[in-house]
Amino acid sequence: MSLITIDHTTCLRDGICHAVCPLRLFETDSEGFPEFRTGADSKCIACGHCVAVCPVSAVHHQTLSLEQAPLLNQALTVSPSALGQLLMGRRSVREFRPEPVPRELVHEAIEVARWAPSAVNRQPVHWLVIQDPAEVRQLAALVIDFLRRRSEEEPQYAPYVRLWEEGKDPVLRNAPHLIVVHAPDDWTWSGVDCAIALTQFELAAVANGIGTCWGGFLMRAANGHGPLKERLAIPAGHSVQGALMYGFPLYRYQRIPSRQAARVVWR
Repeated sequence: MSLITIDHTTCLRDGICHAVCPLRLFETDSEGFPEFRTGADSKCIACGHCVAVCPVSAVHHQTLSLEQAPLLNQALTVSPSALGQLLMGRRSVREFRPEPVPRELVHEAIEVARWAPSAVNRQPVHWLVIQDPAEVRQLAALVIDFLRRRSEEEPQYAPYVRLWEEGKDPVLRNAPHLIVVHAPDDWTWSGVDCAIALTQFELAAVANGIGTCWGGFLMRAANGHGPLKERLAIPAGHSVQGALMYGFPLYRYQRIPSRQAARVVWR
């Protein structure tokens, strides 16, 4: 049996599934019905476009059941102004309240983020969620060790080391939690796929009142400092591709500050 079959009793023969398939794996039979090409099973990337687009649920995919593909609620709409405010009003939060973020809110954001697009639907992202504030602090100390070593050749790191020695945390900002994403080294698009997923996580988190900030220092150190990578328990053949500190914001922002005009060339 083919990986994808078409229910001829409901199919509208509108050709939509053929049109949206990124690899053009459908053809049309003599009666006008879509038909999965011979040998196409091994080429399908299971993106689900054909299942998702069919208005009458006539497309049946062996690994993407209709029961696990809920119908979109067309009544749920996001206005351009509301979406714009969410995107433009997002801030990099570096001051956090001490109370922990409930695990279910983080899980909800990850659930949204795992639908982020990835090259040829590879879905290479692995998530590491660190909930213990004490462990976050220990990771920050390991990053400082890395910066202390690097400051001999890159003196711009020295001020951050001094701040740490003065009792401040310039690395993870005393955040209560941290999320790290990693992916296989042998996948060309790991960095891009992880960045997209982490961005989608960040927006889902902000929508639930969670403040986030990209952990640039940890990202720099994670793949260049053995003790840190070992502490993170990153699997062999994987590299850290992104990190976000997060928690409930201490302050609430009231305005959207200006940004540079977009540099656009229209052709």
